[in-house]
Amino acid sequence: MRKLDFDDLWKNHLFDYKDVDLLVIDDITRLQLADYENTSLAFVMGVFCMEGRMQCVVDGQEYRLGSGDFFIYYPGMMIGEILLSAKANVKVIAFAQRAIDHSLYLNKYVWDNLAYIKEHPLFTLSERERQGISHYYQLMMIKKESGEGSFQHDVVRLLFQALMLEFLMLVERRRGMIGDRQPQVDEKDSSVRQSALVYRRFMRLLSESSGRVRSVSAFANMLHVTPKYLSKCIKEESGRSPLDHIHETTVNTIRQQLRYSNKTVKEISTELDFPNLSFFGKFVKAHLGMAPTEYRQKNLKEG
Repeated sequence: MRKLDFDDLWKNHLFDYKDVDLLVIDDITRLQLADYENTSLAFVMGVFCMEGRMQCVVDGQEYRLGSGDFFIYYPGMMIGEILLSAKANVKVIAFAQRAIDHSLYLNKYVWDNLAYIKEHPLFTLSERERQGISHYYQLMMIKKESGEGSFQHDVVRLLFQALMLEFLMLVERRRGMIGDRQPQVDEKDSSVRQSALVYRRFMRLLSESSGRVRSVSAFANMLHVTPKYLSKCIKEESGRSPLDHIHETTVNTIRQQLRYSNKTVKEISTELDFPNLSFFGKFVKAHLGMAPTEYRQKNLKEG
């Protein structure tokens, strides 16, 4: 089984719009779909079928998308066969888990609906629901052409969050229709898996740390569990190690600071509790492929 992470899409330029944690593929037909069979993805993906049909096998179950259907792929699911009808019009929005974890609004509502989404990943939209999703998507595509530097990315990012909130409202309606409406998860509820609670608490602490805490043992101490148990729970729930999540959070914070703040590299390093500037530079180069100053200059030119 092959695993594909978010950065693989980025490196291979398989997108029509790119941002730090968001990629949009406007025409799925230009992908070599056979290359993605027997593959597990390490990111979330929304698939919107606007016209035609799409058939896919995910975790051994066959799903058939028609015009107006929306499918949510969650990290760790196994993609099998993928087939498209002639003249299929299928859009894909791929986003790293951090896009949810670092959004106050999405992080607030996703947890309450996550179990339902995992159990019911395919949604058939009403005409009104389809129009709502389509409008947000079209606005994102219009704004991606605006060429307004950092404002362009911020506007697209906010439109993406609005689109996902629209989708979560749709999920809420579905849950109500089938009598599956549940109160917000109580962390003392014994019916909730312990690993899920540990994962939720870990992600909350990780978001609050904003990249300042980079030790698995430090998070384990805060959660009153052993590092080994923490690693087991995080791997079980997300398919990734705690250190993967920690580094991703830190790198995302560094990207944002280098791209959008006026802080010096030394100020960013100090704020994120790196022991010295040299260590910070090595960390950035290892994860972004270039020195902090070079990354900032490159993105200022592209902005």
